[in-house]
Amino acid sequence: MERALDKIVNALSGIAAIWLILLAVVIFFEVTGRGLFGAFLGGDEIVSNSVPAIVFLQVPLAIHSGSMLRTTIVYDHLGPRGRNFINGLAYVVGLILFFAIAVGGWEDMIKGWEIKEYQGIGALEVPVYPIRTIIIGSALLTVLVYGSLLVRIFVRHGESSEPGPIEGAGP
Repeated sequence: MERALDKIVNALSGIAAIWLILLAVVIFFEVTGRGLFGAFLGGDEIVSNSVPAIVFLQVPLAIHSGSMLRTTIVYDHLGPRGRNFINGLAYVVGLILFFAIAVGGWEDMIKGWEIKEYQGIGALEVPVYPIRTIIIGSALLTVLVYGSLLVRIFVRHGESSEPGPIEGAGP
């Protein structure tokens, strides 16, 4: 399961990277269109809906690879059991938080698909329901990531079981 999770979080991160490049192109054309022609192309709606999706596509990899920002003032002075306790507590809190995000947004996601929810007026209307689906799906995947990290703590009995670099992640 760990290898499958590695592949999935890396694939989502790749999708987010490509999406970010496309978003940069959209912003370039929006700025150029406004500056040269005074034309409003509707890039604001695309950007405002893309940013949360990109973030949520990146979160599972950031957590799985251990690259989330953390303060280690106390952590560095603890042994393996203390580190496992802090990690376990953080994983449980993260699991609960992302599960709450998924549960809390589930109904809005379903309703969005039913009514084909769009945002924007006039020049460009952007579908919101796929973005809601990405957020809910990524939140559920993040719950799985936190669950796998918790399992890792219990399997390694006493050894420090911090998330670390995974194949194909980062430089």
